[in-house]
Amino acid sequence: MKDFKKLRFTMPQLDKVTFLSQFFWLCFFYLGFYYVILKFYLPKISRILSLRQKKMGFSNQGMISLQQENHQVREDYQELLSKALTLSKTLFNNFFSQTTNWLSTNATTINKTQYQKVNTSFVQSLGETSLSQNVLFYHAGKNLPEKLTFKILQDNLQTFKKQQASKKSQNLSQETLKKTKK
Repeated sequence: MKDFKKLRFTMPQLDKVTFLSQFFWLCFFYLGFYYVILKFYLPKISRILSLRQKKMGFSNQGMISLQQENHQVREDYQELLSKALTLSKTLFNNFFSQTTNWLSTNATTINKTQYQKVNTSFVQSLGETSLSQNVLFYHAGKNLPEKLTFKILQDNLQTFKKQQASKKSQNLSQETLKKTKK
């Protein structure tokens, strides 16, 4: 029983006989493990980390230079596009004005030279038609009732007004065309 009491209060791990050898081997293995990690593995890990840091730096510099280049390309593209649009607008306006001038000069010369006979015959046919209608109306008007005669005169007046309005609109369009040429 005496021995039992003695064992109960003492721990076998801290036995004075075996404690020193256990502590020595524990320190030996921990210090050996620390030495191996310190001399072999930590330098490799630090080299890998520094290499990764350099790659990240190069990558960031590459990204910055790529962004600057992209921005420069966009600016150049916008400038080139605006120049092209202004040039095409001026060329279009020049060609349009030249075409309009050519068309108006050629149309007037053709009307004066080649279509003069056609124009005179057209005017003569209009005059003959109008004269025949007036003669017919004059002779037939004596036998027609007053309401019908008045209706025919109104119709003739309206067609005359329409013809005058169309001539005015043609003259206005020609004047605006001449103003745009200038």
